[in-house]
Amino acid sequence: MKINLIEYFIETSNRFPYRNAVIDGERRISFRELDQKARQLSAAIIGICQCKNRPVAMFLPKSIEAVVTDLAITYSGNTYMNLDVKNPAERLGNILALVQPAAVITNSKFKTVIEPIAAANNAVVINVEDVDAETPTQESLLARISDLIDTDPYCIINTSGSTGTPKGVVLNHKSFIDFMAQTFDEYHFSEND
Repeated sequence: MKINLIEYFIETSNRFPYRNAVIDGERRISFRELDQKARQLSAAIIGICQCKNRPVAMFLPKSIEAVVTDLAITYSGNTYMNLDVKNPAERLGNILALVQPAAVITNSKFKTVIEPIAAANNAVVINVEDVDAETPTQESLLARISDLIDTDPYCIINTSGSTGTPKGVVLNHKSFIDFMAQTFDEYHFSEND
């Protein structure tokens, strides 16, 4: 029985290594490449943050790099939280103050926007363009997350903040696992699909 979502990703990556995992305009990335990049970034997260089962924010536009980052955060044994790059600084500050992530992952383009907000909230900033870590094995990363359980947080989404203050909603691995099982049953997906 799988207890975290990275196990599903690894299974798919092993079955279909050369299929497109993400298409971003004219850019494409295979499952094998996506897995390798995510593991490499996860090593940087582990090395820089020294954290586990903590929120780690991602401040990137929707892109291949965003998918790599969310997977890397999961591989590192942490909880990802995507921040919208279009949000004003005040909202970003409110979200970071509420959630207190261990780190914020971004790129050079958005680093100048998020760095002072992250610093004010004691979060380390990791630039994906500066990551040059050795790629750990899937086995070593699975060992790192082996003590996490399916009710541990997987991601945090932020509400619109209709009261003026955004609120973080925590979703666990089990919620997604149950959703996938229901979807597979409903649409009759099989092991061969």
